[in-house]
Amino acid sequence: MATNEISDGRTPTRLLTAPYPVPYYAQIASPWLAFAFFEKRMPAWLDPHWAESGAFSLEDYVYWTNRACGAACVKMAVEALDGPKRSLLEWARQGAALGGYLSEKREDGSSLERGWLHRTLAEMIQAEGFFAEARRLTPDEFVPALSEGGMIIASVSHEIGTSRAITKRGGHLVLVFGAELADDQLQAVILHNPSGRSPALQAAARIPLERFAAAYTGRGIVVKPLP
Repeated sequence: MATNEISDGRTPTRLLTAPYPVPYYAQIASPWLAFAFFEKRMPAWLDPHWAESGAFSLEDYVYWTNRACGAACVKMAVEALDGPKRSLLEWARQGAALGGYLSEKREDGSSLERGWLHRTLAEMIQAEGFFAEARRLTPDEFVPALSEGGMIIASVSHEIGTSRAITKRGGHLVLVFGAELADDQLQAVILHNPSGRSPALQAAARIPLERFAAAYTGRGIVVKPLP
């Protein structure tokens, strides 16, 4: 646990963060193009750095650009705990091979994306020698997890990485590794968002509690070193 006190003349706030560096990885190879990809529908095959993702082919890369949030969160969490460094799509392929990503074909040929199974992501982290537990937890329960040197992979709406209002919950994953407290009450969470549309909403994004709660499903994965 790492803490810092911040005061602006009002109630002092305390910043609680993981006691180790937490690297940031986007679910696309060129994070600076996130707004163009996700908001302007720029074709993913135009990403000049697509091969750095670990994709076997451009088609492989295009498939995972909208699906790799869970893999990105696992990669960030494992590397933060000094685990092995693997490419984004190595993690994605591993999770898919374990049946951890659910996608169904409709009769019209379109896909129904059900997304990542939390238990599979937890098992992938456990396999690297770390604690990982998929469960329901409230934002207030993030604080003790963070105090124990942990992180939380949280299920939220992708809208949390935009400037728009939150209209739904779930469908996306982010890695929470910090919290802002005032009088020991949670005020905001600090997180890495693999699909944040701007730099401020990507690495170490500060999301006010009210906005986070509107996007959060109440389900997550607590990740921390083993004793």
